Amino acid sequence: MARFLFFILLVACVALGAHIALTRPQGAPDVSARERNAAEIRILAVTPPEAAARNAQETRRAVQALAGAACVEFSGFAATELPRAREAFAALRLGDRLSERRVEDASRFWVFVPPARDRRSAEQSVAQLRRQGVADVSLRPDNAISLGIFSTEDGARRYLAQLQTRGVQGAEVGPFARETRDTSLLVRDPDTETVARLTILQRDFPNAQLRAVACPAS
Repeated sequence: MARFLFFILLVACVALGAHIALTRPQGAPDVSARERNAAEIRILAVTPPEAAARNAQETRRAVQALAGAACVEFSGFAATELPRAREAFAALRLGDRLSERRVEDASRFWVFVPPARDRRSAEQSVAQLRRQGVADVSLRPDNAISLGIFSTEDGARRYLAQLQTRGVQGAEVGPFARETRDTSLLVRDPDTETVARLTILQRDFPNAQLRAVACPAS
């Protein structure tokens, strides 16, 4: 009886296998019905193994060179890239360890008399300057006296020399307006993971430099 049941089960399994084989579509399965937006799929880039190995080696060297640095500076990128750099650094969640450092150049210079101790003293100085023949005189809210604004420092110094020949004393030359020439992002006390992430981030900014620097005073 047991042999008979075994034979029946064997025949049933063979029949089921034959049914599946006969009813399955021939060739590769068609999965196109399950695709979504297939026309929009694009392969953006494939990194060759040699380039990937070279990038990994460069990352290791950079991490080793910056290991233990008190502060790391990310600089040299274009001014138009600053918003993108800020966004990338914000994603690192560095908190108060991240700061910006700006390099500024004077764009205009002025000849001026430093602020007086009070308004009355400043007004008396203005009256004295006019008696000396200085027409271009402007009293500012901080009690400083402007004697002229110039596009170059040389121009301002030449005018100061002219005023001194008239007996004007106490006037100086200084920067009147400044423009930001460069902005760098500074990371204080970076750990090894942060340095590695900064090294990888640097590849998105071809002209950027990553280097160890002295930390600014708090």
